[in-house]
Amino acid sequence: MNPLFHRALLAASFIFLMLLPAHAYDPQLSSERLDLLDERGYFTPGFKAAAYDYIDTKKALEKAGDDEKKISDQLPVLLKQSAAAQAQTDALLKELAKYQHPDVDDFAELQVCMKDPSAKPEDQLALAQAFVWAYPSNPHADEARRDLEDIQKKLADKQQAEKDAQAAQEAAQAKLLQRVQARNLSLNEWKEFLRDKSQLDLLKYLGRPDAAHIDYWVYNTAFTIDPNTGQKVGLQISFNGTRVNSVASGPNAP
Repeated sequence: MNPLFHRALLAASFIFLMLLPAHAYDPQLSSERLDLLDERGYFTPGFKAAAYDYIDTKKALEKAGDDEKKISDQLPVLLKQSAAAQAQTDALLKELAKYQHPDVDDFAELQVCMKDPSAKPEDQLALAQAFVWAYPSNPHADEARRDLEDIQKKLADKQQAEKDAQAAQEAAQAKLLQRVQARNLSLNEWKEFLRDKSQLDLLKYLGRPDAAHIDYWVYNTAFTIDPNTGQKVGLQISFNGTRVNSVASGPNAP
């Protein structure tokens, strides 16, 4: 057979193969088979380049089809991940917004705290002081300073009132002890003073009893005035264990 004719026949066969459906030529039309035919000198350079381009394009199309299927399978997961990432981004942006104008938020918090009747003065003081220190040039700084001065005065008045109350209580206690030493209490006052006192306390404030029994002591000295007779009487003090349980008027003082 004429070699030129043989080459023309092969070329026509190759073009025919290319025009067939993919399943008809795929098993035979490959780069390896083209290499074998090329070694035998059947292809011109132009034909060989066109054939290899076709093979490469076919492989690329097949790969693209595979990649598209993989992407399609992964799409729900990718969409879910994208939604989660967007939610995290939104949350971060919302949190960041809190720090874009902290002076506005801090002043609003201060005002809410100052108007809250149940707020502790110490908390109000801390917020007002922090705002004044942090934003000295803020338009609301003067208002915050007034709030600070008001709460400082309120706390100072409270502390002074507590000191006065403590001093008054100590003075009243000292005066009561003086009256105890002078035996100058009413029976009800003795009951209040001796309530739940120990026997050691009685020895400290009243001294030793004139008669000591297991569950009560008797003092004959004039400790008080009997409201019924108007006579000076002593005390009879009963115990529950070693602590005062009840106080009653005792025998008439001699």
